Amino acid sequence: MSGPDASAAAVGRVIVIGAGIIGAACAAWLAREGRQVVVIDRAGPGEGASFGNAGNIGPGNVLPNAAPGTLRQIPKWVLDPLGPLAIRWRYLPRALPWLLRWIRAGRPEQAAAVSRGLAILHRPSFEHYDPILTASGGDALVRRVGQLFISASAQGAAGTAFAQRMRAEAGVPTEILDADLLRQKEPALARHYQSALYFPEHGHCVDPGGLARTLVEFALRNGSTLVRAEVLELVVEAGAVAGVRLAGGEVVRGGRVVVAAGAWSHRLLAPLGLRLPLEAERGYHVVLPDPGVMPRHPISNRDRAVAATPMADGLRLAGTVEIAGVDAPPDWRRADMLLPHAAEMFPGVNLAGAKRWMGSRPSLPDGLPALGPCPGHPNVLLACGNGHFGLTAAGTMGRVVADLVAGRPPVIELAPFSPMRFG
Repeated sequence: MSGPDASAAAVGRVIVIGAGIIGAACAAWLAREGRQVVVIDRAGPGEGASFGNAGNIGPGNVLPNAAPGTLRQIPKWVLDPLGPLAIRWRYLPRALPWLLRWIRAGRPEQAAAVSRGLAILHRPSFEHYDPILTASGGDALVRRVGQLFISASAQGAAGTAFAQRMRAEAGVPTEILDADLLRQKEPALARHYQSALYFPEHGHCVDPGGLARTLVEFALRNGSTLVRAEVLELVVEAGAVAGVRLAGGEVVRGGRVVVAAGAWSHRLLAPLGLRLPLEAERGYHVVLPDPGVMPRHPISNRDRAVAATPMADGLRLAGTVEIAGVDAPPDWRRADMLLPHAAEMFPGVNLAGAKRWMGSRPSLPDGLPALGPCPGHPNVLLACGNGHFGLTAAGTMGRVVADLVAGRPPVIELAPFSPMRFG
């Protein structure tokens, strides 16, 4: 694939950088349409941030993390040793520009615009997963059982007035449950939880890393190639991107390049003149392999900003945000602090044998991904920066990339996700 491979085959090739859930979905959709695809990742499919997420797939996920009600919680969270947000202060000078953009994105008008963008992207989540899941044999990995937001307060589960307004504007179906109805749905929960918001159209994946592997395997069965290597840079020849250079020096050529490299995507794009304000929101999880109790639904604890999800390998507790950059070593206290939350939620839960994990969520400050052609380089397509919602958005983003490569109008409006929106 290096050297004189500037043939018609190379021109027709689509290179997908990244084998996380976004890159995997892009590869699967492209392969489904008969494209020659090369997927490149330094790790195996689904071994990065996609492996460790909370597993939720939510067509009704229309609330940005930067929202008016959220911003008021930050001082309390940062000062709480069990809180959902931590900032490594030595990293603060580098993170400050991103944090200031994040705060601005949480103003009511900006947050409402972001919410509308999330609704556009997330509403067809299952619609754009279904063809690939059916074709790849991955249907059993996804369960559509709904999702619960819970609170110890009688009114807490519904969230802020802003949250309620955005869900109503997007037409998100929800049901409010009191303590008795919540107990019927989730008898394993502690009795001090007094309210829940039920999302009947949501679902979850019981093995997110396995889903990414399944999608990549589907692409491989349909003529694609997987290369285990680090991409050092995009290769520019005569002013146009002609492929990628790998860590060993090899050049892989292609007529199209899809950048789905997660929290490292901006490093590849900067030499093209695109300064994408991408930050790593590092997340942690613990898996309890033999919990003794198992919820029937994926649960989001609104009081603690922690998710509990039934997985194939046990009960997963996920959440927390750590701003520390992609290169800092893990702070395993951030994972261990999830264990008291598990005990609080599920009386009698067995915490023995907990397995810990950390990964870097690729986040843009407004909470929307970058999706579409790279300015000045239309053969480079961006599909990155989903933050907490990659699993929900992957099917639609893969379909959009396939549309753009085919020269079709994209299935959704792309203006909210323009890579140029940050100036």
